[in-house]
Amino acid sequence: MSRLTSTLLNGSKPPGMYRWLSRAHPAAISRELESTGWQLHVLEGGRAKDAPTFFDECARTLEFPAWFGRNWDALADCLSDLSWLSATTHVLLWERCRVLARRDPVAWANAGEIMAEKAAESGRHGVPPLYVLLRGDGPGDSIPLL
Repeated sequence: MSRLTSTLLNGSKPPGMYRWLSRAHPAAISRELESTGWQLHVLEGGRAKDAPTFFDECARTLEFPAWFGRNWDALADCLSDLSWLSATTHVLLWERCRVLARRDPVAWANAGEIMAEKAAESGRHGVPPLYVLLRGDGPGDSIPLL
């Protein structure tokens, strides 16, 4: 079992947003998580260069429903629910998060704020827990390490 999987599964870190410095391959982590009923979703940050492409990548990665409005409020609504996904807990691995931060700092700030808030709120009221892991150099030093 990887350090990430054991850290998440033992409950030592609550749902939230974390920086993750590991180079572990997503497929290996996905297999480990799926064996426990959890699901890994890999957001390819290289495709998210501004708010519209970030919304598109989130919709693709998390299989958002057709009603997703591709705006910040709709992102918050979708992250507050995730009922269309079958896993008991979700791990969103945001690869190359620095691309959005460098190309569109306002979108980066909005995305980070919403994802951190919704991940921290998850696990309550029947909503599956959500962990958001940021991987790649860039802003976010204030975000705790996993």
